[in-house]
Amino acid sequence: MVSKGKLTPEKRVGLTANLTIFLGILYTSLSIAAISGIASLSARGYGTKSIVIGCIIIGLGYGIRYGSKMCLYIATAFFGLLAVYFMYNFLLSKSINPIVRFAFSVWATRTLAMTIPVMIRLKVAGSSPDRSNRYRDFFFKRIQNK
Repeated sequence: MVSKGKLTPEKRVGLTANLTIFLGILYTSLSIAAISGIASLSARGYGTKSIVIGCIIIGLGYGIRYGSKMCLYIATAFFGLLAVYFMYNFLLSKSINPIVRFAFSVWATRTLAMTIPVMIRLKVAGSSPDRSNRYRDFFFKRIQNK
């Protein structure tokens, strides 16, 4: 694991993009599982609208990965709004599920907000975020070695 002090700005933005993409995939996967018939997920609010939200989050993550400041701003605001929505649901239902989703949304909002100045510095320097993917690199190494 790379220590926090050794992350380059490019890597920092790349990791934030990966986090956003992961959360979008997780949200979409849970929504698809809810539609497929898992009643406990349907009862927790996952459904067709959540698939759209998850796809939007994935798209924003890829926008961040390819250097869009606007996608970073929108993703930060989007996760902030999700945090407010989940806190509202918690206050109405008093169950643990919305508070867990609230915590993830706050964490994502904080991470995205901390990345905004880094992205601005990258844009001023004319650089772009790190687009490398360790899984892709792993498979390409295996293919090249054969």
